[in-house]
Amino acid sequence: MKIPVHVLSGFLGAGKTTAIKDVLSRRADRERIAVVVNEFGTLGVDGALLSDCASCILREIPGGCVCCTAMADLEASLEEVSDLVAPTRFVLEPTGLARPSELVDLLRGPRWANRFDVRPVITILDPQQDVAGEYARSGVFRDQIDTGDVLVVNRCDLASEEEILRVEEFARALVPAKLLVVRASHGVLPDAIWDLERPAASAETTLLAASASHPHPHGDFLEGHQGRGIGYPPDRVFDADRLLAALEVLRTGTLTKGRVARAKGLFHTTAGWRLHEIAGGRLSTEATSWRRDSRVDVILKDPETGEFGDFFEWERVLTDSLVPADAPLLMLEDGAGAVRAYDPRGFEALSHSLSKEIFSSSSLSSSNSPPSAFRLADVMALAGIAREADWMWLVMDSGLFGVGGPRRVLENGVVFPFDGAFRYVLSDEAARGAEDEVDACRDLTNVCGVRLGDAPGGAEGAPP
Repeated sequence: MKIPVHVLSGFLGAGKTTAIKDVLSRRADRERIAVVVNEFGTLGVDGALLSDCASCILREIPGGCVCCTAMADLEASLEEVSDLVAPTRFVLEPTGLARPSELVDLLRGPRWANRFDVRPVITILDPQQDVAGEYARSGVFRDQIDTGDVLVVNRCDLASEEEILRVEEFARALVPAKLLVVRASHGVLPDAIWDLERPAASAETTLLAASASHPHPHGDFLEGHQGRGIGYPPDRVFDADRLLAALEVLRTGTLTKGRVARAKGLFHTTAGWRLHEIAGGRLSTEATSWRRDSRVDVILKDPETGEFGDFFEWERVLTDSLVPADAPLLMLEDGAGAVRAYDPRGFEALSHSLSKEIFSSSSLSSSNSPPSAFRLADVMALAGIAREADWMWLVMDSGLFGVGGPRRVLENGVVFPFDGAFRYVLSDEAARGAEDEVDACRDLTNVCGVRLGDAPGGAEGAPP
């Protein structure tokens, strides 16, 4: 069974540690709860506050944010506790300066997806803060609120009713709506929050939900407009290029035979989580901290083919934009912050002559139908990774480990899908003259990404 994992988010001083102490006092006698606490400081005060719980398992990650500098320590702690203690529940408390969306991405990534059940993210708010103002000013604060599935207005014992209502009004006005908005005092969260499971992705119209109380003879029509929504679970990933192509066809109206009044969607793509919107005949896109599911609503003006008929072809094209559920994804990073994932379909044009070459030049067993293989330099060029860099890291096990070598050599190796990840093989010819530098990279499995960076001695681009 997958282990339930709770990410408990909230800005500095909101009451996260107090909430953890409370749930331990009520549940640690009947559950093996593992707590991972991350503090930006170096002394680990929060960990000391929790250390008196004899029946829980505590790991501290001080001195950095788990979403960046301390990510390797977090993964090592998760691995150690999972294997040695087998907890029945994890609670992760990142620093109040962390972006929980990045932590959720890690936990749902290929290394942990089959081991963890990521429960709805809990974000704790202090009603005496200017929540709406901080949301507008601070990208970190906005990420915490947008990623949160459950918003807890804590410290209600210290705040006035006016302050509490102001935060609740802000929280309930957020779109998409949160699963729960609840009050709490002294960090005592209702048991229902800890037992809440991730809801299944829905396939229903939400933008026109207000018209449900006004029945119409032709479905969800409102003054000539018809709407339909589609949902997908968060672990399904859209190919970013195919999705944009589908949205562009939708924008032109040629696909649906009707004018698009509006389309708005939140998508998990190979370029990250994105908000795409069609309005006024224009297609716009931006990053989003939403992580609950992928969802899109489309509203057509005066559709031509009756109830929902114009939506069927659009749904087919949208579904074709999904990466196959069992396809591995290769992460490409240019060392300057740009990251992109590619599934094997994106490399089809590069694989014509390489499959037989790689099988004949390596110790791999022969096959009548060898998998498609791709030269790494061609893959990088296709991805538009043009940044100059002397060193290339081959990243394995979802970023926890990696080996590297001179870029000029390693980019001549080939990769191909293998056992849920990718295999990398560097032939004798490609390694000639640099054998000692690249010996550790000659034949690697579990490759999940490629990262450009500085040679050893420079920290940039180096994996954990």
